Amino acid sequence: MLTTIRTMVFAAGVSTIALGGAASADDAIRISGINVGASVSAMAESNGIQFYPDLAEDVRAEVAKRVPLSSDGADPEINIDIRKIALNGATMLGDDRLFNQLEGVVDITSPTGETSGLSFSVNVAAASADQVIPEGYVVVPPSEADFYVAMVSTFADVVAEGLTKVNASGGVVDP
Repeated sequence: MLTTIRTMVFAAGVSTIALGGAASADDAIRISGINVGASVSAMAESNGIQFYPDLAEDVRAEVAKRVPLSSDGADPEINIDIRKIALNGATMLGDDRLFNQLEGVVDITSPTGETSGLSFSVNVAAASADQVIPEGYVVVPPSEADFYVAMVSTFADVVAEGLTKVNASGGVVDP
C-alpha cells in the first residue's frame, strides 16, 4: 500500500470551483461512497500508475478517514479522477520512481447519482524551500513523514477541505 520513498518538503494547493448559489456552512455534506480512478493511466506518455498501482485505493482510504460518511445510498458520492503524476512536469517517471506533482479533479454527485456541477481540482506539489511556488499553492514545513504518504495524505486533506465548501443543498459555502 503506502510505499516509502523519501522525506521531502512539499507544497499543497487547491483550486476550488463549485457551481451553485450560496448556502449555510451548517449544511454538512455526508458521503455515501468514494470512487477514485486514474485517467492518467490512459496517457501514452505516463508511467506513474504502473509504478504506483495502489495510488487510487490509497487516496480513497485517506479521503474516507477525513470526510463524514453515510450508509444512506441516497447521499452524494465523491468521484475523484487522478489526472497527473509527474516529476517537474514530466509525466514519464524515471527508474527512481520519484514524482513531485499529483493532480486530480473531484466531482460530487447529486443524491440521484448525477454530476451536479459541484467539482474542484486538487493540485499537490513537492518543492524545496528555495523553489518558487506557483500562486495558489501553500508551502508546508518539512516533515519526517515519508514522501508518498505525505503526497497522498495532503491530496486527501485538500479533498476534505474542498468538501467543506459545498453543502447538501448543492450550493457553495461562503469562505
